[in-house]
Amino acid sequence: MKKAKAFLAGSLILNILFIGIGGYIIHKQGGITFIKEQVANATSPQKYPDYYLQNKNIFESIEVAETDKIFVGDSITDHGEFQEYFPGQAVLNRGISEDTSDGVLNRIKEVAVRKPKEVYIMIGINDIGAGTDAKTYRKNVDSIIQSFDKDATKVILQSILPINNRDFNNDLSNKTVHEFNAILQQLAQKHGVEYIDLHSAFEDPDGQLKKDITIDGIHLKGEGYRIWMNKLNQ
Repeated sequence: MKKAKAFLAGSLILNILFIGIGGYIIHKQGGITFIKEQVANATSPQKYPDYYLQNKNIFESIEVAETDKIFVGDSITDHGEFQEYFPGQAVLNRGISEDTSDGVLNRIKEVAVRKPKEVYIMIGINDIGAGTDAKTYRKNVDSIIQSFDKDATKVILQSILPINNRDFNNDLSNKTVHEFNAILQQLAQKHGVEYIDLHSAFEDPDGQLKKDITIDGIHLKGEGYRIWMNKLNQ
């Protein structure tokens, strides 16, 4: 009887620990919003999320006009107020949260037909999170670059930023970030386009995203965007 009670007590303690750990992980990933997104993604036959499809449709519905700069990417781009940094210029934000190189390739025509003077591309962190292999990532980015008329548009590949694994998902590896950035450098050289190393300006001595410029270990605070824009203007 005593052994049974001890077993039950032990099981209860383990269950509480598992629930606590699970709750902490969910909290770090965005709480109830994270749960809803995972359930929706698991049950939906759609290849792309609703937010992606909504924004793609909105972007495509806007008439083509003369454009100076277009920023293309995932949530890190999506959250940026780039127009504020370039007063007097026509600047468009084509970031979509949770996007990948495949998603960008699927919608890049809308960007390319605008023939912006400059296009700034940062994509890859969600590819890493989704387990996209290096070969597929290389192929997608290669096709993205080739979508542009380089006589009309200067293509700038921006490095993927580091992650702070102490604050974000440890499954995202900074080692893989370096490997994907090497692919970007190789593609830039292959196609004769510019590659900008933002990564080194954002990492701390341990190779992590600087803690004081991130809200959650991956997304940037205002100071992070200031560093980003200063780097582009050097």
